[in-house]
Amino acid sequence: MGRTTLIVRSAFAFEGEKWRPVTALRCALGVAIPIVLAALSGHAAWGVLASTGALNAGLASFGGVFRSRLRLMIGASVMMGLVSVLGLLVGQSVLALTLSAAALSFVLVLYGSLSAAALTISIQGTMVFLVLSGLGLPPSLAWPGGGMVLAGGLLQTLLLTLIWPVSPHFPERQAVARAYRRLERLLLALPQQGDVLADPAPFQEAWDVLNDAGRLAWRGEHAQLRRALRTAEGLRAALVGYARADRDWRAQGASGEAQARQMVQALLSALRQIGREVGRGEAVLAPAARLELETALHGLNLTGAQPLREWAGLMVRLLGDLDGQEDRSGPRAVPGPALSGWPRLKAELATAFQAASLRRLLGRHALKYALAIGLSTWLTRALNVPHGYWLVLTVGVVLRQDYLTTLTRGVARLGGTLVGVLVASLLIWALRPGPEVLGLLSLGAAWLTFALFPTSYAAFSAAITAYVVCSLEAAGVSGGQIAEWRLGLTLLGGVLALAAYLLWPAWQSAQLTGALRDAAQAQLGYVEALQELWRGGSAEQAGLARSQARALRVQAEKIVRAAHLEPGLARRRADMLALNEADAALMQLNANAAWSLSLHARSLHLSPAQAGGVQRELREAAGAAQALCQHLGAAR
Repeated sequence: MGRTTLIVRSAFAFEGEKWRPVTALRCALGVAIPIVLAALSGHAAWGVLASTGALNAGLASFGGVFRSRLRLMIGASVMMGLVSVLGLLVGQSVLALTLSAAALSFVLVLYGSLSAAALTISIQGTMVFLVLSGLGLPPSLAWPGGGMVLAGGLLQTLLLTLIWPVSPHFPERQAVARAYRRLERLLLALPQQGDVLADPAPFQEAWDVLNDAGRLAWRGEHAQLRRALRTAEGLRAALVGYARADRDWRAQGASGEAQARQMVQALLSALRQIGREVGRGEAVLAPAARLELETALHGLNLTGAQPLREWAGLMVRLLGDLDGQEDRSGPRAVPGPALSGWPRLKAELATAFQAASLRRLLGRHALKYALAIGLSTWLTRALNVPHGYWLVLTVGVVLRQDYLTTLTRGVARLGGTLVGVLVASLLIWALRPGPEVLGLLSLGAAWLTFALFPTSYAAFSAAITAYVVCSLEAAGVSGGQIAEWRLGLTLLGGVLALAAYLLWPAWQSAQLTGALRDAAQAQLGYVEALQELWRGGSAEQAGLARSQARALRVQAEKIVRAAHLEPGLARRRADMLALNEADAALMQLNANAAWSLSLHARSLHLSPAQAGGVQRELREAAGAAQALCQHLGAAR
């Protein structure tokens, strides 16, 4: 697959399983209420401001588990109110606006590094500040306008948390179930050319949700979900080797094709059955699914099938590990601060500001981001560009810490904006709507914004573009050429964001060898912790070693993927692995991970007769991990 194809596929990836029409309807009603009330009172502009707060609070409600949503939505509402006041106060002064935009964006980058939820709120805060500061409204509206934004956000919070709340454990169950569905899709696509590795994003999202649940509202059900997710992680790692063995065995002829299909079908049946159980808060491999797996595995008995049999056997053992027992008293190994409330926030902010040093990657990115926002703000004001805040807004949402995300978000935003502008312009041209119809169009676009928000950044960009165009047109703020200006300035903003990155790059390719080496050493440390566990060591230490190995392995995967898409000039260091060598090392790393995860799970429920076999496998796994460390160490 070519580099351009990979970029386009990454930019326009669409996760249909995250489509949320019912949730979107609830959120859209929270946006509709302030618009309707303002229209009835004859103050349409107030409705736009209040609906802005409701829109952003609704977007914040998509993050975290049930008990954490209230905090996220209140935090988002307060943040939006404060940045609205600041934006309206400084909007008339070029100098004040430029300095405020740079300072605020610097602080929000640091805040966004704290968590996925903080990142969402920081991006939303930047967007609201840039839009409201660019509307040219008088400073006298700052406090009333900020109050309307806050009121809209609090109204949305009230509706979504008290009036029509969703199932308390819905996010946790759905997050783990999505990980299993991702594995299903990979199995359905076999055979494939090249190595097969599932996107780590669904698995990371599931861990984030379960860790959030562990800090806030631990239940016995969560122990089962964590065990199911660990099994899914092991299967994900094992799929790299299984897919290659599957492809080779199918190439042997009709008998190999038939046996490979039977094995894949048995694995699919097991994954679907577990996925259904996870949706109900359980995680058990049914006897019928187990029998089908064992029958298919036994059928791989022809000469030459040994590699496929070994990988399939590992996956069957991982699925069988779901029968193990896990401590249900609480997630002792779940990371998270013991503080809460204001002390916790102060500790998190202190950690974030410690990263502001220019010697650290985050500090350099925050400074680059602040300079890009400040300079683009000054440029649009100095040149008196109509609706210039759209250019600055695009720079703010596209420019990211890594090249891959900056590039793909730029492509996705441009494509989404183009679609949103064309659709909104076509509707306005065809219908020539009055304020009431424009309000309905805005609400329809708001519903799409919520429904598409989890699925695709490009689709979300299209929906929110249509929402902004219709809302500002309804409020009489936009002027006649709103669509054309937004499209042109979005294109220019994307170009400026990419230029800012290229002028001050932070190539991930430079970390390629080190990231793989660190992941391999963490994997070796995990196996050694398992060996120590057999000598009476701490189960908690083994769990922490597993978490560290997983985190570094996922980080290595991201860097290898980024290295494939970064330009050649980023890969000129003499000590850097070639991409094919990095791919091979990553495959071996995942094979080792799948093996050690299975050994860890089996260690929890062994009979005395099985102990010798597991100890022997642990020695072999330690040897494989040590060999990979030596290979990557020699590559320096």
